Amino acid sequence: MTVAVTEPNPAAAPTAPESPYRRIVLPVSGMRDATDAHRVRNRLMRMEGVIAAAVGSDLDDIAITLDLQRASLAELASELESMEFSVADGLVALSIRGMTSSACVARVRTALENVEGVIEAQVNPVLNRADVRLIPVPGVIDMLMQAVRRAGYGVTPLGEHGTVADLESAAIYGAGAGANRVESLMLGIVGVFTVPLLLNLAWEVVGGTPLFGPFWAFVFSSVVLGLGGARYGLGAWRAIREHEATMDLLVVLGSASAYLYSVIAWISVASEGRNLYFETAAAIIAFVRLGKWLEAVVKHGTTRAIRSLMELRAKSARVVREGALVSKPIDKVAIGDVVMVKPYERIPVDGVIVKGESTVDASMITGAGLPEDKIEGDAVTGGTMNGGGVLHVRAIRVATESTLAKIIAQVEEAQARKVPLQRFVDSVTTMFIPVVLGLAMFTLFGWLMLENSFSDAIRAAVSVLVIACPCALGLAAPAALVAGTGAAAKAGILIRDIDSLQKAYGVDMVLFDKTGTLSEGKPSVVSVEALDGDISRLLTIAASAQQGNEHPLGRAILSYAGNYGIVPASLKSFEAIPGRGVRAVIEGQTEVVIGNRPLMDANGIDMAVSEWIAPLLAMDGRSAIWVAADGILLGGISVADPLRHDAQRAVATLKQSGIACAVVSGDAASAVHAVARTLKIKNTFCDVLPATKARIVRRLQAKGRSVAMVGDGINDAPALTEADLGIAVGTAADAAMQSADITLLRSDVMSVANALSVARETWGKIRQNLALAFVYNIIALPVAAFGLLNPTVAGAAMALSSVSVVLNAFLLTRWKPKLASEPLRRRRFSRRKRAA
Repeated sequence: MTVAVTEPNPAAAPTAPESPYRRIVLPVSGMRDATDAHRVRNRLMRMEGVIAAAVGSDLDDIAITLDLQRASLAELASELESMEFSVADGLVALSIRGMTSSACVARVRTALENVEGVIEAQVNPVLNRADVRLIPVPGVIDMLMQAVRRAGYGVTPLGEHGTVADLESAAIYGAGAGANRVESLMLGIVGVFTVPLLLNLAWEVVGGTPLFGPFWAFVFSSVVLGLGGARYGLGAWRAIREHEATMDLLVVLGSASAYLYSVIAWISVASEGRNLYFETAAAIIAFVRLGKWLEAVVKHGTTRAIRSLMELRAKSARVVREGALVSKPIDKVAIGDVVMVKPYERIPVDGVIVKGESTVDASMITGAGLPEDKIEGDAVTGGTMNGGGVLHVRAIRVATESTLAKIIAQVEEAQARKVPLQRFVDSVTTMFIPVVLGLAMFTLFGWLMLENSFSDAIRAAVSVLVIACPCALGLAAPAALVAGTGAAAKAGILIRDIDSLQKAYGVDMVLFDKTGTLSEGKPSVVSVEALDGDISRLLTIAASAQQGNEHPLGRAILSYAGNYGIVPASLKSFEAIPGRGVRAVIEGQTEVVIGNRPLMDANGIDMAVSEWIAPLLAMDGRSAIWVAADGILLGGISVADPLRHDAQRAVATLKQSGIACAVVSGDAASAVHAVARTLKIKNTFCDVLPATKARIVRRLQAKGRSVAMVGDGINDAPALTEADLGIAVGTAADAAMQSADITLLRSDVMSVANALSVARETWGKIRQNLALAFVYNIIALPVAAFGLLNPTVAGAAMALSSVSVVLNAFLLTRWKPKLASEPLRRRRFSRRKRAA
């Protein structure tokens, strides 16, 4: 796909001004006929800034002439997606070096979004990473890198999600490693020359004789500004050249003002050191550097979870070839290759054991506690740890399709997203520094107009410049997001995006699917009741019809029949009816219907004769599976599916948190009510179809509920999509996972409560951090303007404000999932609701 840009022809019109319009060919997928094309063109033509639109004859692209001052590619893509069409775009990840403030983030984002064909750029200052959504064009990565370098920052392209090279991943996630050694050295040099200045000031404040005079203060501060302040000076010069206001400009103006005033005052009046601010100039640089160093250390801790996931990736694998072992790089291993895994090594690929048995520890991926026994035929996941046995594993998923790669990709995507509130923060930050510069000038002249000394006026103005901190605003949301999603991933909880966090924060009701979610999803046949007493015939017909069924109930019936030596008849046709059962034709043209009571009623089966066996089949909360052949009821099969061991604790934890619970299932009322009684849940919905589950969700939402749906099957996908928050458990089908906002790698129910807990904590930290950053600046600026703060103290406060925001986010890395064995603790919640 290419982006065609039509520039004005200078030869044809040498005197005409350059046209503000651009013609872009946008690749679009999903248009099927002329009606779709007409609808797309009309919708786009109604958008402000779109001058002309024409759909290509192949219905795979649309040529658009637009005014880039009034419309953007991101708006076009959003409009198309709202019509259920999609732009054939790509994603490029870049590691950015040299960002020191939120203004740097804005500069990088603007530079990237000005590259032709870029739809949207997301820049994360915590990960030092940019994710660029664009229309693929030849040489696009070079164009993006040139744009970033022109903006004054270093850049390195990253590989595909989950396949980032070791050097690159170290650059993006290892902010506390190599680069920090240089920062540590520079901070040490700055500290050596700044500490004597601060000690001299402190000694003077308590009435002592100065330890040294203005000459040595001048020398020490000159070294600090020359070495430690050089990077800020370059950043400030770049900002002036580009007509922008950045944090570097504030730092340089504050430190340089104090330094130059002190030099002039010292030289002109040969002052003995009074009313000189050499120590202030040095302290500003020292505290800013200390703050940035502490930020880097804490940010390094917040990314520990994603780094630990990356460390699980194998670099090579031993592939069995004609009886010999060949070591191959992991990206060269193909689907179908058999790899040999030695004891206590990491399994390199997702696959199936074809030889050997061992225990496998998956705790590093799923958070599960104990290793599991694995034998031939069992599936294993790449990145998990083999126990004491030798395994031969046939690869079924490799490279970016592996489970571990998808986990890393999903965590990275969630961490790269921008919090909705962050857009407001960005707009505030853009105006923040010009406002601070204006306030500093107002403070300077205001003090002079009130007949204060120039020394006092410069002191107050420098305090205003130094204490302002847009960095805290820029770091508030990304730091908490990275820490929270990382902690969740470590516990086997994958959060799709930032919107999922916000939705989870407001959830006040959880709908649980029964089979496979609250229950283990491993049903077993308990008894068989035949109306004519011929159990063998009933089992033969049932097993024959279930041969084409992948549902756990079908497999349970086949297994039970096999234990009694039943040989199924050949299957002629098969139809699965979601939420109801199956219809089939078996050998001899016998039409078989197997399923629940609504399916029997829908097929005109007379159920009056079943009244005497129905209580037997549904005893103790079991599910009754009815079997009919050629329109006549033959009997029923009683199936039990035990509850998960932690279901009761999970429901109790949710209810204690003020979240109501309900069970929604396609099973009969007797089975669903039995589960609800055990778990002390009052609300139940029985005998429901997949579409009915979605309607139940809508009905609860209409009553003001914020609903989370928890499920594992394809039939749960509509309800997962409809719910405010969709949660798919570890055994979920692909359709369920794709529809879910949160995916649980573990199959236990307690992970549902843990997922809501970490999501709420993360969103709460984001709100806390933003509040801290705003309140700090709202209070600090007036205090500084009124002269109530020494510039040295202002510099320390500014540094600590950024550190406190990042440190507050770092506390999320200490979040631990609750275990089913832990005792319940009573807690108070401000948004407490009556749990059902």
